[in-house]
Amino acid sequence: MSFLTPNWNTKALTRKAAPLSEDAEYARAFSSIEKMHESVGMKHLLINWVTDLRLEDKKIPDKLLSRKKSTSFVDSVAATLRDDLTVFRISGMINMICASLVCMFIKSILSNNYLINFSVDALIGTAALVILLLDLTSQLKTVGFYGSIKEFVLLDVLAVVLWLLLTYLLPAFDTSLIVFFAAYYFEKKKFVKMQDTFLSDNKISIEGHDLRS
Repeated sequence: MSFLTPNWNTKALTRKAAPLSEDAEYARAFSSIEKMHESVGMKHLLINWVTDLRLEDKKIPDKLLSRKKSTSFVDSVAATLRDDLTVFRISGMINMICASLVCMFIKSILSNNYLINFSVDALIGTAALVILLLDLTSQLKTVGFYGSIKEFVLLDVLAVVLWLLLTYLLPAFDTSLIVFFAAYYFEKKKFVKMQDTFLSDNKISIEGHDLRS
């Protein structure tokens, strides 16, 4: 699943750093981070910090890793983690709704009982599936900054299996939204814990910053 491998130089970062396209100091720092033997998550935090510094017209320290306790780095890390949590939340909610629409369409095919008609339902189901795959990819790449995505993929698979089981046992009820909401709830808790563990493993303290607001 190489397409799910997170890239520390994200599209969001490219847009954010657009005003720095001709900044030689930023380019040197970018190259330095690129060559580091650090995790993709650590590079993700460092490049966002460096970008924040240059956008504020501040000098970039020569030894980036030695400044992990600096106020500017801690503030940037807190902001980056909040942004990533927001991406995870939004993607998760979109995935929940789209997965439910896809499951409703599958159930309609099995029961031959369509909400409107086959063509319209198929159009909605297909659009929901495309959005689901795109958003799920974005969500898993965000997870990949802080650890393994395997447990999240497993939870998604288990949610689908549970939905199929409940559909068989309770054919009169549509349980898809409940099942995928539960999956999203547990995945969000897992992601928050993963972020905390990542900070601890990398000896980064952001005490005093509220990441869950």
